[in-house]
Amino acid sequence: MPELWERDASVLADEIRAGALKSRELLDVCLDRIERHDAALKAVCYLDVDGARRSAEEIDRRVADGEDPGPFAGVPALVKETHAVTGMPYTGASLIYADRVADHDEECIARMRAAGAVIAGLATAPEFGSLNYTRTKLHGVTGNPWNPECTPGGSSGGSAAVVAGGLVPIASGGDGGGSIRIPSSFSGLFGFKGSQGRVPEGPISFDGSLTTQYGAMTRSVRDAARALDVMSGPNPTDPTSLPKPSRSFEEIATAPDPSALLRGRRAVWSSTFGYAVCDPEVEAITQEAAVALCEAAGMELVDSPVELPRVGATWGLLSSLEMVAWQGEAAAGRWDELTPAVRGGFELVENLRPEDIVRALRRRWQVIEAWGRVFAEVDVVLSPTTAVPAFGASGPPPREIAGREVGWTGATPYTMPANVAGTPAASIPVGFVGGLPVGLQVCARRHEDELCMAAGAVLERDRPWPKLAPLL
Repeated sequence: MPELWERDASVLADEIRAGALKSRELLDVCLDRIERHDAALKAVCYLDVDGARRSAEEIDRRVADGEDPGPFAGVPALVKETHAVTGMPYTGASLIYADRVADHDEECIARMRAAGAVIAGLATAPEFGSLNYTRTKLHGVTGNPWNPECTPGGSSGGSAAVVAGGLVPIASGGDGGGSIRIPSSFSGLFGFKGSQGRVPEGPISFDGSLTTQYGAMTRSVRDAARALDVMSGPNPTDPTSLPKPSRSFEEIATAPDPSALLRGRRAVWSSTFGYAVCDPEVEAITQEAAVALCEAAGMELVDSPVELPRVGATWGLLSSLEMVAWQGEAAAGRWDELTPAVRGGFELVENLRPEDIVRALRRRWQVIEAWGRVFAEVDVVLSPTTAVPAFGASGPPPREIAGREVGWTGATPYTMPANVAGTPAASIPVGFVGGLPVGLQVCARRHEDELCMAAGAVLERDRPWPKLAPLL
């Protein structure tokens, strides 16, 4: 039997629900793992030990009384520090909010808590979720459990590190430009971003675009599916929120034949999207996995162009507008306390003209239209999740790949289109470059989230990946 800290969240929850395991026992194992190993990662920025123990003991009492506390009964979880948890620091990973404490639970966290999860503390993130690596003035640099000298990614970097390192079985994440999929690729996890509105949030973005989709950092497809079942469903404060689908995602993830949903579908492979440059080793590994997925799932791999407008500058401008809209008042007169990337976003917005915003919104629609033309021909788009394996923990991302200069999003050029267009996407671990994990990205049309989940289940069955980084 695997050690407790090696087991998936769903397995542990089912053992607790059956009375075969105590939540308090599992929590103590996780707290011990954090105490012994987080010094190497610097991924845990806050622990509520007393509160977690009270929650675990309450779960154990409910099970003893014959109750079912829910799908994540008694499982310790950490929360990405940009998410609100009642009574815990709500810093946004920024010095300007260093003393702020949350007075509410983010909706996705409230749903996980109602499903029985024991919220034990917070995991690190870059300031306001703005980077694809995790380094802040508030908490320093977070390392990857596969190699602490490298980044676990961002912005859900601390959440990825604690799950891949076996400190806790599950942690929350959020994906506004790749922030679940990028750290999943860098850290060897299965990362899922649902269609826009699949997991509700609030407040939504100023123009309805780039809305972050919340989710979970998980080692298995089943855990991601169970978390999506718990977090999804309508919310009156989010007009983009979707109803629950008729079939649960966990049913899809655990189906005897997960390829059934994919058989006969058309898929296309692209390592460029019309603009990207990929490390040759990453490209070779992910392309081979894409072919293997199509063969295993009975999909037809077709030769169809994937040509998208460059989206990095548009995403950066709209994201900066969003950040300034919500954080500008608190940051006034305190720009020197911001990390360089965030300060650059404030400076960008300060010098914007109205026509710049209109041009960015027009480009956003051009990306959506181009993405739509791709999906008029195929059902699934396969690509690398990231153009490189994890780079140095302190950053910055590489500006040269395969001998060619790339822009500031060059290391992670594949994830943003799904955010701009609101479509589902997943990162599936498929191999290693230099001892570091790399992921295959699977994208589908909006509302067809089940195809991405099924693809993960097929590869997990046929090409199982290591569930934990061996270093810890």
